[in-house]
Amino acid sequence: MDWSRSYRLAPGCAMRREGFGGILYHYEGVRPDPRVYFLDSPFLVGLLELSAEGPLDELIAQARAQFALTAQQEESVRTFFIALFQRGALVVR
Repeated sequence: MDWSRSYRLAPGCAMRREGFGGILYHYEGVRPDPRVYFLDSPFLVGLLELSAEGPLDELIAQARAQFALTAQQEESVRTFFIALFQRGALVVR
């Protein structure tokens, strides 16, 4: 994953905000059963919504400064983005 790039949801993906965070739907063509991911953090959903606006490194640095993220919390944010990228739900913008 290139942290100097911005990312967006992949074609066929849609996200819906929920009280617990959000739901990410990933449809491929006309498959009868879409892949569904439950995003259990409103904070991470907010970062995902901003991921297309600029490089992920800058977005994470801003979040670290604004919310005083610990090294472990920053690693969790990076793991979140890596998981979405590996699942094909996130693509380079």
